[in-house]
Amino acid sequence: MKKTNLFAVLALAATPAFLHAQTTNYSDIVGYQTSVVPVGLKALGFPLLNPNLVSGAVTSNTSNSITISGASGISSLLNPSTPYYVEVTSGTLEGERFDVDVAATTTDTVGINISSANNTEVLTSGALSGASVALRAHVTISQIQSMFSGSLVGNNTQGSADQIIVVDGGATRTYYLRGDGITWRTSGTTNNQASVAIPPGKGILFKKISSSNSITATGTVRANNFARNYASGFQINAAGFPVESSPSNLGGTSANGWVGNNTQSAADQISPIVSGAPKTYYLRSDGASWRTSGTTNNQAAVLFLASDEAYYVKKTTGGSFLELKP
Repeated sequence: MKKTNLFAVLALAATPAFLHAQTTNYSDIVGYQTSVVPVGLKALGFPLLNPNLVSGAVTSNTSNSITISGASGISSLLNPSTPYYVEVTSGTLEGERFDVDVAATTTDTVGINISSANNTEVLTSGALSGASVALRAHVTISQIQSMFSGSLVGNNTQGSADQIIVVDGGATRTYYLRGDGITWRTSGTTNNQASVAIPPGKGILFKKISSSNSITATGTVRANNFARNYASGFQINAAGFPVESSPSNLGGTSANGWVGNNTQSAADQISPIVSGAPKTYYLRSDGASWRTSGTTNNQAAVLFLASDEAYYVKKTTGGSFLELKP
């Protein structure tokens, strides 16, 4: 049975009024989500955030660096083997994210990896004027492993090991736990992939080989809008907020760049990943209503996407889109 901490959900809805009412400092909203991962495939998402390592107003920025007011000793907070990102928490670029270049980060300036596919925007000099940002560690494969109760199954043969599967633009990558119980690899490589990032908004399929485990994710709740990258083709996505969502919550309209068509195969689609026959929702040619095959009811506002479960998206064209906070 899946259990979601309702405090996180209820508090998120109250966040805007809470922030406006405060005249002094406030604490981040904290929550947890617990699910059972059975033998076989389980779709998982991780909307809760790792703690802010640095946050504050931007003093200045270039195309590959951000200086944060009052911040010092930033480089000493970062581990070269851990992936990090900066998220814009207010201002005209609210919700956009940029991966960190750890080697280029100094005591008071955050280096930005301008070539990262995880970036949701191209950073230009001065674009963050008046904005606030937060620097956090990405969720990684090794962190996901640490969320499980009990040990996972490792094996030097991929088919006999627990696995994490990701899909982007139709390309599938499978990571499997080696026999040492620590190292993760992909087929045909010898490098340890334990520090591979699962970026915000990306979902995974977890394949359990034997015996179910529970998994508990903890973290803070995003209180700003959420930018999302879509690839052309199939991908596995997940929620940016710990609340159930609908196509409307995802900004699923032609006005926001989604492609509608009265023929399902030619339209953008969303499919929850469930056992049995999956149900696919597609955007109609009016650019606003969503249907499932064989029905005529508009499903645009139906909350069929769980907050801690991944789902399939098929996009006709890729791009970056903005989802508004609940």
